[in-house]
Amino acid sequence: MKINKRIRSILVVAVIVELFSFTAWGGQDDIDFALQGPAFTPGKPNPALVSPEWIKQGIVYPSGVKADLRVEMDQNLYGALTPIVENYAKENKLVIQVNKGTCGTSSGPLSKKESDMAGFCCSPAPFDRLPGIVFHTIGIVPTVFITHPNNPITNVSFGEVQKIYSGEIREWKELSDPQAKTLQGTIRPVARLHCETRPGHWRDILDNKNLFLQQTHFVSSIPDMVDAVAANPNGFGWVSRWVVEDAANKGRVKWLKLNGVDADDTQAVASGKYPYFKVMDMTTWEGTPANPKANQLIDSLLNHFDSVQQKAFIVHATQLRQNGWLFEGNELIGKPTK
Repeated sequence: MKINKRIRSILVVAVIVELFSFTAWGGQDDIDFALQGPAFTPGKPNPALVSPEWIKQGIVYPSGVKADLRVEMDQNLYGALTPIVENYAKENKLVIQVNKGTCGTSSGPLSKKESDMAGFCCSPAPFDRLPGIVFHTIGIVPTVFITHPNNPITNVSFGEVQKIYSGEIREWKELSDPQAKTLQGTIRPVARLHCETRPGHWRDILDNKNLFLQQTHFVSSIPDMVDAVAANPNGFGWVSRWVVEDAANKGRVKWLKLNGVDADDTQAVASGKYPYFKVMDMTTWEGTPANPKANQLIDSLLNHFDSVQQKAFIVHATQLRQNGWLFEGNELIGKPTK
């Protein structure tokens, strides 16, 4: 079948535009999508997770707790939101107890109905969707790949990250960064596989632990991750962007650009061009356990765009909506579709 010159030209332009668009959205041409886990698992509350008696229960604080609101927060949200929450409490003459923990320690008090709100650094899994719980996305935080500060490389592609952790790339000189060619040595990958059954976060690299190189140095905490990379000239790991700026970590590690994009480029993160991040969610209750003060607080957090953005490098939900991310109610459920 013959194609006239005008149609051929249109087709060529269309292909070029599509290729440019695909590359511009994070240089994803070298990512093996088959190795990635789910980024989100949207769904509705599942009554089968609990008993009918549990559904009817209200919130009962542990013995000795006297507060207008009891809030659990993952460590990523704690540093960013606690000052805002404390200021809100002062302005509204409320007693708000804020407890610092992890996603696991946030989910515990919810399942026991001992807290009005909880914060997570991961999108919810189906088992998190207890009846009455509503998820609200505050924003996303870019996750950065880190090396020893003396390592001269400045950039890594997401596909190369997958190959480092799967063992397909072992030596620094195999990376595309020009500075990598000057390095002699074996990359020492460090991984922190928290929240293994929740979607997103490190599962965007490789879906499960079995896909990681056997020689990977697995750690259980954020300080351990920083310590492991800071102590080894060949160390390679990841942390949320705010961790690198923490006073205890200043200068101990350095972060890399990802696909040529800096995590500090807020618009690049908001548009999806920076492909690696954590989702910052807070919960409230509806129905019998609902506390009106919790709903008022979440409304304040969702509307304090400037205050939240300046803390912990959070890219606020407002910016995500403006850039085509998918929401159901206040919950982020999908990446941009552009």
